[in-house]
This record gives sequence, structure tokens and C-alpha cells, in this order.
Amino acid sequence: MKVLAVDFVCYEVSDLKRSVEFYRDVLGLELGMCHDGGEFQWAEFEIGGVTLSLYPPKSLEGREAKPGGMVYLAVDDVAQAVEELKARGVTILYGPMETPVCWMAGFLDPDGNQVGLHQRKDGTAG
Repeated sequence: MKVLAVDFVCYEVSDLKRSVEFYRDVLGLELGMCHDGGEFQWAEFEIGGVTLSLYPPKSLEGREAKPGGMVYLAVDDVAQAVEELKARGVTILYGPMETPVCWMAGFLDPDGNQVGLHQRKDGTAG
């Protein structure tokens, strides 16, 4: 597995609409992509070359949001990277999964921090 770049940082939120209003209206960030209906909900803000992504895990995984963030590392093949990590005994949290724009997976580092893998369908990174 070769890490290409940091693709985005993700925060779990309990209320997507409230969080979008905070980041957009209070912090003045420009809202990019936003999907607030359907099975997988998220919103994205572009900030100096790094995307801040917000999502309510309840919409996808049925669990409550946890404070803290998650960095997503760009790789050229999420499925292959997950297999490599499994072979090394790494705890996989989810994935690989497909969204309309990417493939993703999540895993734990040795201290229990969540780390994500990300592969954009358009082939870009960072």
C-alpha cells in the first residue's frame, strides 16, 4: 500500500443540518458537496486544499456520533489496501464500501484511533 496524500478529515456529527449551519454560517466556510437525504448523508467544506467532511453515523451505521475526527489517507486501491492491513492483523472498522464518488474503508491504529482509506473515482488525491 502506498499512501498518496491526505484526502480529507472527517468529523462525526449528531445533526448534519445543525453542523452545516455552524461551519457555514458561524465559521464562514463555503459548503461544497452536501447529501442530506438517503442512506448515506454527508457535507463537505474545502479548506485550503483539504476537505472537511461531516457525517452522521446514524444515517449509515445506526450508531451515535463520537467526538473526535478521522483522517482519510488517499490510496490507489482501497480493496487491496484493506487486504494488506487484514494480513498484518489490523482491525478493520468498515469497508471497503462504495459511495457515488469514492471507495472508503476504516481501521484502527495501535492506540484505537480511527484512520480511513479513500480512493476517489476520478483518480485525484489530496
